[in-house]
Amino acid sequence: MVSFFCRRCQRPNQRPLCDGCGKPIPANSVCNVWEEVRMPITDGVRVAFIFRVMVYAVLLLFVLMLALEFIFNVSGDQALSVFMRGSGILPILLQVFVGGALLGLLLLALQGRETVQYLMDPKGILKRTWITPTRLKCWSRFIAYDKEAIRLNADNVPFLLAHEEYLLYTDVVRYVPHPRSGRVKLYRPYAFLFMNLHIPRADYDDAAAMLAAKLRKKATR
Repeated sequence: MVSFFCRRCQRPNQRPLCDGCGKPIPANSVCNVWEEVRMPITDGVRVAFIFRVMVYAVLLLFVLMLALEFIFNVSGDQALSVFMRGSGILPILLQVFVGGALLGLLLLALQGRETVQYLMDPKGILKRTWITPTRLKCWSRFIAYDKEAIRLNADNVPFLLAHEEYLLYTDVVRYVPHPRSGRVKLYRPYAFLFMNLHIPRADYDDAAAMLAAKLRKKATR
């Protein structure tokens, strides 16, 4: 949803007049605000990340065990053959991969429902993730259960800020829009996915146009 961002109060408004300080907001301070409610386990990017991490972990373990085999195996030229056939490394690696992937998926499932708020202001993108806090949800996200940090919304429902990140447009190396799925992936550096935006269908065109204006010549397909 297109809004007007007051730089003085650091808040979005529905009209070009700040509700906080009462001063007019210039036309170049237009921002885009939206939010989504989702389950982390349904996020394909996070699920793919878990499997990618486990592939790297298994490859690293394989190389490490193979190096140890060459170091301690006195037969030398037969070390690789003994390692592949007699050590049982392949079933072990498969068990490590499956076990680690299942653990990662379990952690995503335990995180429960989350509310993600996005704010595209004139300088960058703010992304905040809120949860209805329990000790189990906090543990699965590796954050502390802090009673002092819990806030109540308008319906007196407790919420905890689980994660917050801000990305300047100048720090974005490239971005990849996905109009069909309503996603935009922002990278910093070139191959590292720093922020993944989920944009509602009704707001996608406005948000994509704002990104295109801010990130000229950085889009990739």
